[in-house]
This record gives sequence, structure tokens and C-alpha cells, in this order.
Amino acid sequence: MLDFMRRQQKNLKWVWIILIFIFSVTLVTLYIPFDQLGSVAISSDVADVAGEAITAKEFQSAYRNYMNNVRGQLNPEMLRAFRFERQILDSLVTRSVTIAEAKRLGLNVSATEIEQRILQNPVFLENGTFIGMPRYQAILSQNNITVDEFEAAVHDELLVEKLRSFVAAGVTVSDQEVEKEYRRANEKAKLDYFVIDPPKLESQVAVTDQDQRDYYEKNKAKYNVPEKRQAKYIFVESLKLRAQTRETDDELRQYYDQHRTEYELPERVTAQHILFKTQDKKPEEVEGLREKARGVLDRAKKGEDFGALAKQFSEDTSADQGGNLGSFTRGQMVPEFDRAAFSLGTGAISDLVQTQFGIHIIKVTEKTEARMRPFEELKEAIRPVVSTRKAEQAASEIAQQIAVELVGNKDLAAVAQKHAAELKETPLMQQGQPIPELGAAAEFDRRIFTLAKDEVGTALQVERGYVVPVVSNIVAAHPASLEEAQPMVASDARAEKARELAVQKGNQVQELLKSGKDLASIAKTVGGEIKTSELLTRGASLPDYGSLSDFENEMFSLPIGKPGTPASIAGKTFAFVVKERQDIKPEEMKNSTETLRSQLLQPKRDQYFGAYIQEVRKSMEASGDIVINEAVVAQIAQTSS
Repeated sequence: MLDFMRRQQKNLKWVWIILIFIFSVTLVTLYIPFDQLGSVAISSDVADVAGEAITAKEFQSAYRNYMNNVRGQLNPEMLRAFRFERQILDSLVTRSVTIAEAKRLGLNVSATEIEQRILQNPVFLENGTFIGMPRYQAILSQNNITVDEFEAAVHDELLVEKLRSFVAAGVTVSDQEVEKEYRRANEKAKLDYFVIDPPKLESQVAVTDQDQRDYYEKNKAKYNVPEKRQAKYIFVESLKLRAQTRETDDELRQYYDQHRTEYELPERVTAQHILFKTQDKKPEEVEGLREKARGVLDRAKKGEDFGALAKQFSEDTSADQGGNLGSFTRGQMVPEFDRAAFSLGTGAISDLVQTQFGIHIIKVTEKTEARMRPFEELKEAIRPVVSTRKAEQAASEIAQQIAVELVGNKDLAAVAQKHAAELKETPLMQQGQPIPELGAAAEFDRRIFTLAKDEVGTALQVERGYVVPVVSNIVAAHPASLEEAQPMVASDARAEKARELAVQKGNQVQELLKSGKDLASIAKTVGGEIKTSELLTRGASLPDYGSLSDFENEMFSLPIGKPGTPASIAGKTFAFVVKERQDIKPEEMKNSTETLRSQLLQPKRDQYFGAYIQEVRKSMEASGDIVINEAVVAQIAQTSS
């Protein structure tokens, strides 16, 4: 590892790694009890890292909870493609590698250190004092975490912090790095420029019938007419059946009982707060704010009007309203604020609470416990839901009966009339073409392109009911004639001529620049529209061109008014001159050096630590200290998705 550290100090090729440490203090995900997940019983471990097992329970808990968080955002195909099980396993292995390395280096955490860390957590404090073991255990129990599991997580978190400090302590930020970052953020240039963009030239090109024929002959292989089909279908509309349904109180009650969790009103808190912002503040400034906040906290706890104190001291937009935040449920605020607010009783004032926004003092003015809304309160709201479900069920049964009857009776009109349904027909269409009257009907679309001609399909649900399709016409896919492909051919031929014209104009720009012409005359000759950018920093882009990274050297070195070297990328040509430049002021850079160095130091240490852990992991993999049970990983991913 010493060789690695020396190489990293000499060669700053930092590796960006996301280290997902699942042993954070707020770990609810990992420690949900195994038997609450409806999981399959798997006795084998998922992996072994330096003799320590990553159990199937541990992996499955993390995997199932992660999947629950993303479910509905990603379809099954995307979930399989992203292989989230591998990402989650990698994070667990990285955690184990990190802990193993800390132990190898002889680092340890004492019981006193664990206790001190827990006592710094505002969730477990009231008026600056530990809330006591019974309440401590109760809070953990509410989050499905045992005391041993939580304190083991705190132990691991502290161990990782010690390893991070040990490994990255020698990392520094040089004056050259500070200057480079300062220049990146503060040197600016304003450009006069024009862009030659092929699509914008299409109006300038003429495409004759002969051009289209020639283009078609050269590219006919890419023009094909897909298979098209037409179908008749009997439509059973659910809405019409809803008027015929009657819902009994027993049916409404049954629905209520089956969906009780949907009718639970969550715990709510109404609170005020006083915020002292610490963002972009120096450490000594933050400490000064903390002292100021302690003074305000003392005044609030002695009975001074909290709203008046908020108006006087709070830096939040809520100050004008006396710090009033209204009511909120768990999860709506940042975690530190959330935990503190929900641990307070009505009328209680928190100790100082640190979040990413600053230092808060919180007062809970009202607290509403979670409650279940009673059946009588919801009865009439449930009625239309039950009515709709019964109508949909009736429509499904009628459609299924229609499908059965059509097997022996091909008279679609007669069958439709018998069941008071509608007989309709699609246009001749290709797969994926929408059918407006059916709404989102992906299964109907898929089905009619798998049925044989005159074959009766099964009953299919669509947005407003059920349909039973019968394919009435099939036109096979075939190469497109010029007449069939003409709209696409005309568009493609025009685009090709526009690209050719853009190349000609781009070459012309190069020649005019070599002859000493200025940007304005070049733009006039080639028909370019000169625009002026805003002041741009390194890494900037322009909406009508894209990234300017290829031009940065010239942007910040060319004399004002001297044209830069034009370039053509992806068919676009970009030409420019530097109109104005905002250079750095050495004195301002000098005054900002230490602040910027401080801002750069932690990310650099994080990069270094990430690279270090990656190196450790590679070494452990090479020596066989990391063993993955791929079969168990695949089984859990399959059964837990």
C-alpha cells in the first residue's frame, strides 16, 4: 500500500469512485428484519471477504428495499439491464473490504467513542440530555433496528472515518492546483461567433424529382413498408355497465378492510424554526454562528417569543412568518431536521440541529399522531371505486363470453348486438400505430399482429373496457417503391444536399480565414449569422453548437479580435473571435487561495481514499480473499424483484 500511496502523490490521476457505505447511522434499509420481506429461505452466504461473510439475509434486505424504492420508475427490462443486484453487492463488498483494511492496519473503535457519537445525534437528545435507554430502544425498534445492530453500524462508521483519516492525511492541494481551479472558475471570455448547421440550410437547397430518384436508387435498401393489418373488434364499454351496478355495505366494507393501509393518516408535526446559514462560511465563521445560535436558544428556552426571535435572527425565507414551516410528515424534511422534529413533544424546543443548510433551532407547535380514517368517513368515497371495479368485472365476463361464442358463430355483428356491445374496425395500420378510440392499447396492438387472418382473439382490457379482436386483413411487409417511400426520400435527399452545402461553406470559411478576412466579412459571404455569447468560463457550451472544450486554449490566449481556428464537428462548423476577456486579478486570487484550497481538499482526499480502497480490493481479489457466490446472487435477484 505504501507503493500505491507514493504513486498517487507523484501521479495525480485520480479515480472517481462512489463508495456506497451501507453502514451509515441512518441505516433503516439494511436492518429491516429478514422475515418481514417475504423472502425465500437461502442458507448460503452471498460472499466472503477476508473471512467475513456477507449473508444472504444482509444482501436480500438491501436488494429488496432498494427495489421497492425504484419500483414504478423502472420496468423489469430496465431493472435487468442495469443489474442493480451487482451494484448493491459491489457496495456491500466495498464496505467489507474497507472494514477489513482498517482492521489489518490495527485501527479500532472503543465503546466510549461509540457512546460519544450516539450522544451527538439530536434524535437521542432532549434539552441536551440523553433521552434514556427505554426511549433509545423504542426509537430503534420503530425503525426495525436492534440496539446491537445500530451500535455495530456506528462502530463501522467510526472505523471507516479513522481509516479515511489515516490514509488521506497526507493529501494536500498545491498552489498550482489552486491556481488552476481559480482560473477555471474566474477567467472568462466573450465570443462573437457563427455556426453553419446543416438542418438550417435545408430551406436553401432545391430537390428535383431526379434528385429523389437518384437518392432512392442509391439507398433503396433502407426503405421498406412494414407489415400492415386491419382488425374488427367487439367493444364492451365498462362505463355503460357501471350504471347497472349496485354496491352493498358489505362490499364497501370488504374493500375498506382490504385497503386499510391506504387510509392511514401519517404522523404530522407543525413547527417553527430559526436558521443560521453556514453554507460557504469559513470554519471560524461557523463557530461564531454556533455561539450566536446558542445565545438565541437560551433566550427561547427561557420563554421569549419564538416567532419574534425567528423574525429577528432567522436567515430562512420563513422568518417573516415567525419561522413557521406549516405541517409536514416524516421524510419531507432533510433527515437531521426530520429526526429532531419528530422526537420533540408539543411545545418543546430542540437543541441546535446541524443540517446541510445550517444550524437550526426547532419548536414543535402541534403534533398529530398517525390514525386510521374510519369506514363511515370513507364509505361514499369508496362507493365509485367499488362500482367501477364491479363494472370492469362485468365487462370482462361479457367479453370472455363473446370470445367463446365467436368460435362457433362468425357473425360479429349478431354477437355484438346480442350482448349490447359495439362492433368497430381499425384502419389498415402498422404495428405501434396508435388507435385513438382505444387509448393506450399495447396488448391489443401486439395481439392483432400475432393472430392469423380471421382468428378470434381472447378478451383484452383497454382503457375504457374490454375488446375481442378478429384480424380481417393482412398486407405483408415488402420493399418500398419510390412512390410508397416518396415523403421519406424527399426529406432524406434534402438533408443530404444540406449536409453537402454545409461542407462547402465550412471549406469556404477555412479559405477565407487563410486569406486574412475578418469574421464579419466571412459570415456575410457564407450566410452566417453572427451572435455574441455571454462571458464564458472553461467547460462552457453554447446551445446552438455544444461544448467549446476544443477551443478553450485559443479562447484564453488569442488577442482580442483575432479569429480562432474554425472547426467542423458532426456536420456543424464553428467560427469565432474573442470579443472580450475577463482576466483574473492576482491579488483577488491570492486572497482566495486558502478558502479555495480548503474547498478542494476534501474532494481530493475522497478521490484518494476511493482509489486506495479500489487498490485494496483489487489486491484482495487477486489473492482470492474475495469470493462471490454468483448462484445465490442470481437466485435472490430473481426471487426478490
